[in-house]
Amino acid sequence: MMTKEPFYARTDPYNPTLLPDDPGAHWQHLREHLLGAARCAAEFAHNAKPDDQSFIDTAQRSGLLHDLGKYQDGFQQMLRDAANGHIKKRTSHAPIGACHALQNAKHEAAFAVYGHHAGLHKAQAHKDLLKNASLATECLNRASEDHLDGIDEPWPAPTPLMNSSSNNDKKRMDLRIRMLSSCVIDADRCDCIRHELGALPTAKPLDASHRLDRLLKYIGGLAANCPDGPIKAGRRDALNACLDAAGTDGNMFALPLPTGAGKTLSSMAFALKRAKCFPERYRRVFVVVPFLSVIEQNAAVYAKALGKNAVVEHHSGELGSLDTMPRTEEGRKRSISENDGNETFQTADEKDLEKRLYDRPRDDLARENWDAPIIMTTTVRFFESLFSNAASDLRRLHNIARSIVILDEVQTLPKGFLAPLLSMMDALSRDFGVDFVFCTATQPAFEKPHEARDRDKRFEQGRILPIISPTLHARLSETFRRVIEPIWPSKDDTWSSERIAEEIEAEATERGTRSGRVLTIVNTKRLAADIFAQLRETTEYCWHLSTRMCAAHRLTTLETIKAHCKNTDLPCRLITTQLVEAGVDLDFPVVMRAMAPFDSIVQAAGRCDREGRETSRLGAPAGRLIVFEPEDNATPYRSQTDITRALLLDGLSLHTPKDVRRYFNRLYEDDQDPKNIDNLRLSFDFPEVSKQFHLIDDRTKAVLVPYGDGKQLMEELRSTQHIDRDIMRRAGRFQVGLYPHEFNLACELGIITRLWPEGDIWGCCMQENYDEYLGLILDRPGVTTAMM
Repeated sequence: MMTKEPFYARTDPYNPTLLPDDPGAHWQHLREHLLGAARCAAEFAHNAKPDDQSFIDTAQRSGLLHDLGKYQDGFQQMLRDAANGHIKKRTSHAPIGACHALQNAKHEAAFAVYGHHAGLHKAQAHKDLLKNASLATECLNRASEDHLDGIDEPWPAPTPLMNSSSNNDKKRMDLRIRMLSSCVIDADRCDCIRHELGALPTAKPLDASHRLDRLLKYIGGLAANCPDGPIKAGRRDALNACLDAAGTDGNMFALPLPTGAGKTLSSMAFALKRAKCFPERYRRVFVVVPFLSVIEQNAAVYAKALGKNAVVEHHSGELGSLDTMPRTEEGRKRSISENDGNETFQTADEKDLEKRLYDRPRDDLARENWDAPIIMTTTVRFFESLFSNAASDLRRLHNIARSIVILDEVQTLPKGFLAPLLSMMDALSRDFGVDFVFCTATQPAFEKPHEARDRDKRFEQGRILPIISPTLHARLSETFRRVIEPIWPSKDDTWSSERIAEEIEAEATERGTRSGRVLTIVNTKRLAADIFAQLRETTEYCWHLSTRMCAAHRLTTLETIKAHCKNTDLPCRLITTQLVEAGVDLDFPVVMRAMAPFDSIVQAAGRCDREGRETSRLGAPAGRLIVFEPEDNATPYRSQTDITRALLLDGLSLHTPKDVRRYFNRLYEDDQDPKNIDNLRLSFDFPEVSKQFHLIDDRTKAVLVPYGDGKQLMEELRSTQHIDRDIMRRAGRFQVGLYPHEFNLACELGIITRLWPEGDIWGCCMQENYDEYLGLILDRPGVTTAMM
């Protein structure tokens, strides 16, 4: 047995070939790391749940234990072998501290310690931990000899949730374990950064009072440029209602403002005023939106209102995580992973990469752990982080605690995940001081009706508090009404793509639409491309949008369309899929919408005479919304669309809140948790929960495309044959997702290839297959293009 001290946590981060006794070596002592991580974990736990001393003490003890297994001789030898350039034996460390926690019946600590690298395991995996009992005793003795303060102190009192038979308590315990793990994981990573940089970058405080003053001054400037009248008065009343409601008791709020009433700024005003009213209660504000286009748009608004660097954006859709980055051949030969996948040792070139990654701006760290005053992220990233078992996702959860979360366009949450989503939000609000603000013009029915069946897992009536009164809502709805009742399709009247193109031209010309501008929203990429191809033969002023275009392409196209419509009187025909419906600022006098879920139709109406030009000119709602049945009947939302058709038989109005509730109550009657996620949470099967919880179909594979900087990015990746966080972030704007059959076809046709032989990053290698209007074309070059 090798017993020579000192014990180390890791090798030199900058010179990995140096041994600890070499001049200038900067190995981190294990005792220093464990004490540092324990302090960080306790601080994070206190910030997340300051009134729960047991939670704080458990986080501190878990921080002390997380690397207890590094006191093994085998691990110390492995560090030296790594510095010498060869690994003789792998030694796992995470199970040792977890074993000690389990011996003391501290199950939540065992979860956090065991999963601090490999992620949360399922509860059944703990039965094998006790086989490490003798090693745990040996490592504890060495920790005591190493003067590791606190390692022998009594364990904190257990939480009663762990042994409760209540299903609700078990789901609260599921969240508690996730939060505890988050504190430990982030503490481990942050202490590493502190060791490498000499100090840990810290976020600025929310300073809600100052930010609110700045926001209100910006809103005042906008109002000064708005002519007096009902629109200006309506926005002022909506803002004042938000400010007045900010001091209200409660933790779940509804903000059902109609399109044009200033929801983006008023919701932020509510959050900042609430944080100002209760400065000890809230630490940050989250803005969670469904689509990248809405993030880019709203972030630009907040940058003007609050300052360029006020909001940290954290987008979904990156190429992958750093943990899965391809390595050089030399690095693969010399890298090792522990038996439980916990630790990775890297060569000098890889450590140089890691050094650059740690030598990063404060915002980059904030994207990793959400430690910033205002965070803007996607619905997918926010909720999938909450249900994930991966350490990189869990790391940021403790910073959600004691926050105000604005869920924009909340109607887009899929009904198949409604039960676990609501139960998670309920636990966050009750146990970790999180307030939720549900923002949308089409407020979903998250409260079940009194006559609902027991299996309905929605909130009881009264759980969600309205920010604006029903009277004000009715008045605002009338003030901002832009659209007459839609023209619904006649029975058995279906439209082919040729008929749709003809109707667009008729609306734009024969029926005297202002400037010949028509927005058409359909349900499939194929139909959008077909209609666009026909219109391109007859008009120059025609655009197309779909997810076959990369994000940068879509955003550029949107800006082009907005500028065209603002600065000219020329015609504009836009053919698009439903990606423009939720929150995108488009304004067309006529909107044509393929039959769809009712909330989608209402959202489409929000793009119709959005700025109220025609309505003001006529003194009455003037926007025209035409709903049609496509001939192919293709849609990804068949059941929701069928509900809309059924409700039409009894009459359906876009402007009646009870009809919106009718639709959502019918929608939520069943299938609130078809993947049984809440039951998996009851058994603490974290890997399976993570596997089952995906808000969007993740079967697509990202392919880089030669649009704008995407071409240069592909050349850079071919040359360097590795990716880092900066490249991943840049790449997210220049990629298209392909489903398996599409991906296989693109491979067969030679449209896409690996960017280097041993990597798994794919790109479109032919400029001819990326069209300036349609995006990625899945056809051989030179063949008549068609969208799949």
